[in-house]
Amino acid sequence: MAEYLKVLVSLSLSGSLVILVLLLCGPLLRGRVSRRWQYYVWLVAIFRLLLPLSPQASPIGALFREPEAPPAVQAAGPYAVETVPARAETAPKPLPPAQPSVPPPDRASAGISPAEALALAWLGGALVLMVWRVSAYLHFLRCLRAGRREVSAPALLDLLARTGEELKVRRPVELWENPLAASPMLLGLVRPRIVLPSAAVSETDFRCTALHELTHYRRRDLLYKWLVQLTVCLHWWNPLVWVMAREIDRACELACDEAVLRRLKPEERLSYGDALLRALESGGGYHAARGSVSLGESAELLKERLSAIMNFKKPSRWTALLSLVLAAALTTGAAAAGAYTGPAKRGASPVKGTALPPLSAQASSSENLRLRSALLAERSYEEGDVAAFSIAVPFLSREEQTAFLERAYEDGSSAFFSVLVNHLDWDELDWDEDTLDAWIARAAKENAALCSILLKALDRDEELEALEKELEAKRAEEYKAAGITKEGRVYYYQGHMVRIFLDSRPDASFVTLDMNPQGLLDLKVERGADGKIRSVREMTKAEVEELFGDWDDLEEGGMDVTIPVEQTRMQGGSWVYLGEYILSQGDRIHYDVTAETGGRMKIGFCGMEQSPEDVTYYSVSNKRTNGELRCAADFVFDGEAVKPGSYRLFLHAPEGDLGNLKGSISLTLKHGSSPDLAANPDARAMTVEELPAAARKAMDQCAVKTWYVIHSEGRQYLYCNGFPWWYAWQPTWEDGSWRVNIHKLKKLDSGYVLLSFPDNAPLHVTLEGEAVRLTDIQI
Repeated sequence: MAEYLKVLVSLSLSGSLVILVLLLCGPLLRGRVSRRWQYYVWLVAIFRLLLPLSPQASPIGALFREPEAPPAVQAAGPYAVETVPARAETAPKPLPPAQPSVPPPDRASAGISPAEALALAWLGGALVLMVWRVSAYLHFLRCLRAGRREVSAPALLDLLARTGEELKVRRPVELWENPLAASPMLLGLVRPRIVLPSAAVSETDFRCTALHELTHYRRRDLLYKWLVQLTVCLHWWNPLVWVMAREIDRACELACDEAVLRRLKPEERLSYGDALLRALESGGGYHAARGSVSLGESAELLKERLSAIMNFKKPSRWTALLSLVLAAALTTGAAAAGAYTGPAKRGASPVKGTALPPLSAQASSSENLRLRSALLAERSYEEGDVAAFSIAVPFLSREEQTAFLERAYEDGSSAFFSVLVNHLDWDELDWDEDTLDAWIARAAKENAALCSILLKALDRDEELEALEKELEAKRAEEYKAAGITKEGRVYYYQGHMVRIFLDSRPDASFVTLDMNPQGLLDLKVERGADGKIRSVREMTKAEVEELFGDWDDLEEGGMDVTIPVEQTRMQGGSWVYLGEYILSQGDRIHYDVTAETGGRMKIGFCGMEQSPEDVTYYSVSNKRTNGELRCAADFVFDGEAVKPGSYRLFLHAPEGDLGNLKGSISLTLKHGSSPDLAANPDARAMTVEELPAAARKAMDQCAVKTWYVIHSEGRQYLYCNGFPWWYAWQPTWEDGSWRVNIHKLKKLDSGYVLLSFPDNAPLHVTLEGEAVRLTDIQI
């Protein structure tokens, strides 16, 4: 126990040196380095406080390590030893008489040593503080949940979804309202939730709030804060650690403001400052607990944040270089300070020639991997092997990736350029706007494909949309000159309907790939290095089979299945199964479904034993674009990458409710039969708030985790409270009755099932394939 305490004290001393350096240098660096650097540089101090890693010889380690006795000195005995010159004939001297042994002291009678008492005091304090922090956070969450209300305003939910898309937040974000919240705040690492004091906010203020809180989530600030709390609990007796925690909280908000301001236009930044002021005015008494992040803080911090907003300017390249040098110097100093890691091994020596520790061996292995990846990238680039190049790119250094990016740009190789763009974080490159604009302007003139890739990577949606319209118009003129026309979504060549339309570049990437199962002609457009059309010809059978398999190999007994989609409403987050189908090589899949309201829709297949949240096949997920939400696509089941077998067809509303869904899904199948889907499409998931008053009142007599069928006003409602799962459900009509199959997808803290059906037939329910006992309630 004493050794562990020495390690902890040495880590605290070493980390304190780093904290002091940062505190002293903070005023000098303010305004010279980015707020982001000032925030993340504290990780050096945290890791120094937590990780017992140290060079073999370090100043801090030497303070705690006991000096070794020189090898020539022997332990003194009760008799002096007389030194006699060694001679072969000298008889050995008799041993001195044995001394009476002294029994070791009894530990029970001796009591606890001071070192052990200190260690137990530290451990008790750390445990009490950690339990208190976690309990306070959980109590805070319970209080917020008790008074919260889920925000259902379509305008705010749509704006939240669009902001999430802008920041590349992949998980759905819940929106709560609680008047007791002191200011807007973010909760949850796995299930992100934004809590508003009031949903009655302007769209401008809400966009600023969403940008701020989702920036926190995207940068994993909640995880960072809990790491700080762990550090404080372990070093609770060190006042500098408490100062560090306070400084990190301050730097967190300033860095988040900086990240948001970089996305806002100059005229929008004043609105962001106004939103901060209104955040403090509108809140209640529940201030953000440790482990959460909020928009509004203390008045003192607010003053500093407003000042930073007014004086904001984007960091220059010199700022980035200075930040890199300072971070490297601080990390090197923290590592050199070291820590006590245990007693020195006998015979260990820090001099040259000593074997390196395993960490160095790992570093050498990592360097070897990088060198081999660089060779593979060079060879595959020269040979035009995009697949091998994409394998090597993640292991290259940032400088090598950037060099290849410039090389692919100069060569006009869109396939390699796309691979590199997908692996680079443009925010970390710190390229100025003028350089990026020059790249885009040149690409727009010389290589439209590169320009499109750049605009997409930089999230310049308006410019990308304008470019795509321009390219589409230009391609239409090119196609018309080559005898190709397009009516709606169908291509024609010299009056013949095209089945496969392939417009390819020399590097094997596609300009256009379109399929129409009703077509008769397979057409290939070939372009030269300058991007102009060189030839238009019919594809050979071998080329078609290489891309799609044998389209003409439909066995007798094959059939066409059309699944109509007509739903007035689909609840946000819900999954509906539209039947089970046997898919074989060559089967054709066609989606064409629209939704009048809603932000995003997803259609696809999932395995019989898989959750559609984990793995999907031949899926399409589209968001509303130009006022239209539509999922339209064609696929051919290849039978190789995805094995033939039984699959479930699903429809999903990932972001908010969908309204007035219309369209159809068409399948051309070799095997299986068409399922008897629900004869009446008026079966849907609901929320409790949408129920008639009489049905809601009947729920008061319903027990938890019991399945009920409530009959009211010509409808029957399947209800089970205490069902803590995201679920998918499949309604079918069989033998004059409703049959509903429910499948569990993802565990939640709480939840319920509420499905609505016409009250025109009996209802049978299965959960994970097992029949569910139902209790009828007649109103």
